[in-house]
Amino acid sequence: MDKKISGLAAVISAAFLFSATAHGSGSHAPIIKQVTDRGLKVVSSFEAIDGMTGYILDSNGSPVTLYVTQDGEHAFVGTLIDKKGLNLSAPRVQELFHDAKNQQAWAELENSHWIQDGDPNAETVVYAFVDPNCPYCHRFRTAALPWINEGKVQIRHIVVGVLASDSIAKASTILGSNRPHGAYIKNFETFRSGGIVPVHAASERGKAQVEANNRLMSNLGVSATPGIYYKDSTGNVKMRLGLPPESELNRILNP
Repeated sequence: MDKKISGLAAVISAAFLFSATAHGSGSHAPIIKQVTDRGLKVVSSFEAIDGMTGYILDSNGSPVTLYVTQDGEHAFVGTLIDKKGLNLSAPRVQELFHDAKNQQAWAELENSHWIQDGDPNAETVVYAFVDPNCPYCHRFRTAALPWINEGKVQIRHIVVGVLASDSIAKASTILGSNRPHGAYIKNFETFRSGGIVPVHAASERGKAQVEANNRLMSNLGVSATPGIYYKDSTGNVKMRLGLPPESELNRILNP
């Protein structure tokens, strides 16, 4: 079992139902210290049913929902459902954990090392973690070309090197090139025949930028390429792993 998952399971098992035997600090219920002492971090809190207070906690990048009883003496970890089986926890997790995390990520993406693709004045902005050896990244740009060519969308490619033994060298060559966009397009156009050939001087210049992009990808928990960030019609930042199907692609590029 994955260490992260097994560790989270252990925490949940230990914290599933417990009493307020420890004293906390700050504005949170004292019982919260029972889980923060186990390494979880409080992300947000909210009013739940029957006078309970709900908490969204971060366990190594994964959300955990905890509910504290009105008297503050007991708490439980898990999903809260109503009599119809409706998941009452999921909307809170989406809003207070995933949406908030993605919104924060947007600023980090803006400050990463990316290649402008499309009209820089295009209203729709999409960030995509891409590897020079990723066939799905190639297919993603191919599918997006009509929007790019019409000036409707700008894609900011955050070039990483994670998939193959020569990915870092290729990615570094692209970012270290005198014309990074031209180098990116060369890799795109020659992808079927192996893509761009690494150039030592350019690779040396671009390596630090690729390594920074790799760290950002890891820190954000993006586990696949393309890793796509975009804003929906309401302005909320969303994240999508892998190549989107056509219907979802239309929503991403035409919010």
